[in-house]
Amino acid sequence: MKQKRFTLSILAFFGLLSWSWANCPGCVIDVPAGIPEDTLFLGTAADGIVGQAYDSDISFRMPKTTDPVNAIDPDVPAGFNINEITILSLSNLPAGLSWEANATSYDPQDETDGCLKFCGLPLEAGLFVVEVTVEATVAFLTQETSFPIEIYIAPAVSISEGFTMTNNVGCGELSVGFDNNVPSNGQMGYSYFWDFGNGSTSQDENPATQTYDSPGTYVVSYEATIDTIGYTLTRVELSDCDCDDFPTFPDFTSAPDMHFEIRDPSGSLVFESETIWNTNPPIEAFPNLLLGPGNYEIKVIDQDSGINGADDVCALTNFTLLSDGTLTGTDFILELEIFHPVEVISSTDTVEVLPLPDAPVINAALSEFCEGEVSLLTTTYENNNVWLLNGTPIPGVDGSELEATEAGVYSVQHTNAVGCMAMSSEVELIINAVPEDPVYTQDGNLVVLLDGSSYPANATFQWYLDGVAIAEATESVWCITEDGEYTLEVLDPATGCTATYTSDLVFDASIACTTSAEEENFLAEIGIYPNPVKDELFVQLPSLYQGELRIVLINALGQTIESQVANGQSQVAIDMSDLPLGWYILQLQLGEEQYSQKIIKM
Repeated sequence: MKQKRFTLSILAFFGLLSWSWANCPGCVIDVPAGIPEDTLFLGTAADGIVGQAYDSDISFRMPKTTDPVNAIDPDVPAGFNINEITILSLSNLPAGLSWEANATSYDPQDETDGCLKFCGLPLEAGLFVVEVTVEATVAFLTQETSFPIEIYIAPAVSISEGFTMTNNVGCGELSVGFDNNVPSNGQMGYSYFWDFGNGSTSQDENPATQTYDSPGTYVVSYEATIDTIGYTLTRVELSDCDCDDFPTFPDFTSAPDMHFEIRDPSGSLVFESETIWNTNPPIEAFPNLLLGPGNYEIKVIDQDSGINGADDVCALTNFTLLSDGTLTGTDFILELEIFHPVEVISSTDTVEVLPLPDAPVINAALSEFCEGEVSLLTTTYENNNVWLLNGTPIPGVDGSELEATEAGVYSVQHTNAVGCMAMSSEVELIINAVPEDPVYTQDGNLVVLLDGSSYPANATFQWYLDGVAIAEATESVWCITEDGEYTLEVLDPATGCTATYTSDLVFDASIACTTSAEEENFLAEIGIYPNPVKDELFVQLPSLYQGELRIVLINALGQTIESQVANGQSQVAIDMSDLPLGWYILQLQLGEEQYSQKIIKM
C-alpha cells in the first residue's frame, strides 16, 4: 500500500507539473560565483504581499557525490557518485501560487545547476515552509529526501493603522475628524463599519466629522472587510469512484488513466489536467481557478477503459463558488477546496473629552472710581488664574485678587487640574479724571482760588481748617480768622472726584476782610446792581461822599480784572459781558478804608 501511494504522488506530481509550466513559465538560473562544483546550494525566495502579483526565482546547485550530503546527514555514506536527481513534488505552497522548474530530472555528472520559479497572486498571509521532495539515484540504489523553502506572504495592510483621528483629545466639546487608512481607491469588495462610541455608527468609507459634547472616554471601533480576491478553486481530489480498467501490457495492472475537466457556466473548458496514468483514487489536481457566479461542471474521465475504446466518465457534477467541501454522487466522491480570502482589519482608538471648569465670576469693589484710587477685583478660584486687561494678560498675577488701577475691560481665565480653561464674563472699570489741584492765593486775610477756569460751572468747594470742614466756607473765596492749616477741596459733582490744596496761613488781626457796621452803612448808601449781573455792573455813588473812590474787580483766581477811580462821579459802569461766569469780588477803596462785595456773573 505504501508503494502504491508513492507511485501515486509521482504521477500526480507530473500531472501538476505539466499544468504549472503552462501557468508560470520560465525561470532564470543564477548561482553565485565562487560556489564549489560538488556542493549543495539553495537560494531564498522573495517576500510577497497578499493581493499583489508575486514572481520569484530560486537557483540551486546539486551535488555530484554523496560527500556534501554526508556532511549534513551522516546516515548517507560518503564517496559515491550521484547518477540522477529527480524532483518528485512540492507541497504547502501559499494559496494562489504556482511553480515551475527548468527541469525535473538532472544528471549531476553533466549538469548540477537548476532553478524554480514561484508566481501568481498570493491569497493568504503567513510564513509558508514549502517542502520539496527529491529522489537521488546512486548506482542501483535510490533515496528520497526533502528540503524546505521559506516563503513569507505579508498581510495586505497593517491592522494597527486602520484609521487616523484629528482633534481626539480636548476640553468640553470636540469635533473629531476621521481618515480611513485602508482606502478602497474605487475598487469593489471593500466594506466598512465604524462605531464612534458616541451612539453613532457609519458604514461610509470616509465618515463625517463626529461631535463629542460630554466629558468622558469614548472608544472608537473600526472594521474594514476586504473581499477583493474572490473565490479560487485551489484543489480538487477524486477520493473514490468505480472506474476500472482491464489488465494491460506490460504490467497487467487494471488501474484507470484519469484526468480532470472543468467547464464554466457558459460551457467553455477552463481547466484540463494532464492524464494521471494507471492510478486508482485518490487523485488530485490544483486548478488555481478564479470562480465567478453560476454553475460550473467538473468531470473526471478515464481515457482507456471504455467499451470499444470510448472514454468513461468516472465522476460528473455541477458546483458553484460556494461548493467548498465534499460532493457525492452515486458512484464517486469529490473533494473541492475553494479558497475565499476575506481580510478583516480591526482597529480601536479613544476620544478623550476632558471636563471644563465652571466659568469664574469676577466681583469688583468699585466699577467707577477716580484716578489714584484702587478697585479690588476678586474671582472664584484661588489659583491657576490668568487676569486680562482689554484681552492682554497681566503678568505676575495668578491668584484670586487683583488691585485694579487702570480703566478698561477686565476678565479672568481659569485652568483646572486637567488643563481645561474657562473664561469669565467681562467687567468694565471706569476711572474718572481728578480735578486739578485748587491752588489758592492769600491777600491779607482773604484767600481766593487762583485759577478756576478748568473746573465745571457746577463745581463745589469746601474749606478745611486743620482737617475739619468749615461749615459756612463753601465758596472759592474765604476770609480766614485764625492761624492754621487751610485746605481747599474742589468737587466735580458729575464724577464725585475731588482735588485738594493745603497751605499753612497766618491771620493778620489788623486787616479785616469782613464787612463791619460802618462798612454796611457805607455800602447801603452805594448802589451796586444788578447782582447777579449779565452784561454791565453799575456802582451808584452817594452825593455826600468826598475824595477818590477806587473801584477794583477781582476774579476768583485773585486776579485784577478792572481797576478805575471815581472822583466826583455819581455812577460808574463796569462791562462784564465778556467775562466768564462765576464769582467775582468788587473792592471799593476810599482812603485807607476797603470794602468788598461778592458779585455773581451769570
